[in-house]
Amino acid sequence: MTGETIFVFVTALILLWIKPGPGQALKITRALNDGFWAGFYVVLGVITGCVFFFLIAVLGLTAVTEFFKDISFYLKIIGGIYFIYLAMKTFKNIKKGQWEGPVDQAQKKRFIDNYFLSLFTNLSNPLPVFFFLSLIPTLVPLNDLTTNDIIICVSLIIVTGLTIDILLLLLVHQAKEALSETSFVKRVNMVAGGGFLLIGLFLLFSAIFLDNFSFEF
Repeated sequence: MTGETIFVFVTALILLWIKPGPGQALKITRALNDGFWAGFYVVLGVITGCVFFFLIAVLGLTAVTEFFKDISFYLKIIGGIYFIYLAMKTFKNIKKGQWEGPVDQAQKKRFIDNYFLSLFTNLSNPLPVFFFLSLIPTLVPLNDLTTNDIIICVSLIIVTGLTIDILLLLLVHQAKEALSETSFVKRVNMVAGGGFLLIGLFLLFSAIFLDNFSFEF
């Protein structure tokens, strides 16, 4: 890989990572409500999903791509329903804040719960699908990549994602004390609940009315 290709690839990754979406909403909400490590496990799930899509694009796994297209409808339906559930749960705890609710805090911070929720969310999100399967092949000569180039690209995805998201989580963690006031907590949960509701409704809408949204923009 040339230096120019690496620069273009990293720049594209940064734009993908800072763009608002379901993954960003989930990272911030988990970090705010359940602490840094809960948010960090979400970050790992997002990165895993992105590496998965990149490898599909590089290896030209047409069968896997077609399989993902076939199940994307069900992923969106399930994801949409779950985000609507999160919205309802957030609105229910709107005054006291989710992190002060009756749910077992240890369970909410577990790796397996946050990681797989994040991975599932990323797999049902049309943006990374479009990015890695449609956009990246126009920016990076995937057919010419060697094994070392593929390793470099995967490493860049991991390093870029971790760098941006850890900075984000640290900012959220530092701001958490300021967000402990009841009035501010209420406003935060209103925004978070509204965001989850919109994401859930959009996933359901795209599954029903935008059949090829994940692959044809």
